[in-house]
Amino acid sequence: MQSSAMFQDRESYQANMDSGFVTQRLVRAPRREDAIAARINEIWDACGSLQGVAIESGLMTVERVTAWLDGRRDPDSTAKLSTWLDAIDSDIAERAGDFVMTPTARRFLSAFEHARAPRDGKGRRGLAMIFGSSGAGKTCTAEYAARMDSDICYVLVDGEAKTWVGALGEVARVCGRDGASRNGETLKSLVLRLLSPGGLLIFDHAHLMQPRIMEQLLTFPEEHQIGLAFIGNLSLHAKLAREKLTQLTSRASGATVIVGMPDEEEVDAHLINLAISGRKEREFCQTLGQQDGGLRYLYETVRKARQIAAGMGNQPVNESMLKAAAKKIGCWGTA
Repeated sequence: MQSSAMFQDRESYQANMDSGFVTQRLVRAPRREDAIAARINEIWDACGSLQGVAIESGLMTVERVTAWLDGRRDPDSTAKLSTWLDAIDSDIAERAGDFVMTPTARRFLSAFEHARAPRDGKGRRGLAMIFGSSGAGKTCTAEYAARMDSDICYVLVDGEAKTWVGALGEVARVCGRDGASRNGETLKSLVLRLLSPGGLLIFDHAHLMQPRIMEQLLTFPEEHQIGLAFIGNLSLHAKLAREKLTQLTSRASGATVIVGMPDEEEVDAHLINLAISGRKEREFCQTLGQQDGGLRYLYETVRKARQIAAGMGNQPVNESMLKAAAKKIGCWGTA
């Protein structure tokens, strides 16, 4: 979703002659007062304080915010609150990127939250395990979660991070630190200093990790109140079951998600987000999306099709453009 799309119903162009030439400038009307009040009340209910609202919006005092909520609404306060909420929504849209809240994505996010939740009076956390075929949205959802929450650390495992030191080194790097910075400090101590209790460590491409390293990482939820999540392909699920690694699988009870290739409902949700319409266009995109690597292919195809459309006078994306794009990126018509 583009960050500007959510504001279109409040935007208009007005003539501007400040430079001596007639130009058009974009003007955004304030939000409706009841919509502003509803959002502020949601924030108030969630955090129990209006101090942040007062400071960030420029009203500066909680009394001014509560007075506005009570109906004493001057235009200046309304404009400031509206502008502040616009900035918040623009930031959220920018961080969300191409992410779409599909039913499958909700299952992934629910598993992450389950892993972060305290399990007992000692505050121990849990383990989430997500297995699926390529292009099922696993990585996109994990990256989205990390962008939206600073207490989530997302690590994409590669061939250099197969060891305990390598795994912790990648965590430190993702958190902005390249190794221990204090004399005598271990990588584990550094990671614990960078992550907060209640946070979450996500390791993607976990099928590249050694099971013993995965087991060592259980120290974070068991001893340090930091949730843990492993994302891998279906071969990892088979391996854990075959080798009876109950040390891992038993701890993911209630937070294990196994998904196959995207189904029709899943692909349709992405087509709405991509603003692709038309019967033939939908049929072709369903063919692309419902395969191994499908959602990745779908987004790459639409991006390439839009480039083709731009070169043809910004025409609407149609079936022929989608097919030409898919052929160029190598996911259709190459056999």
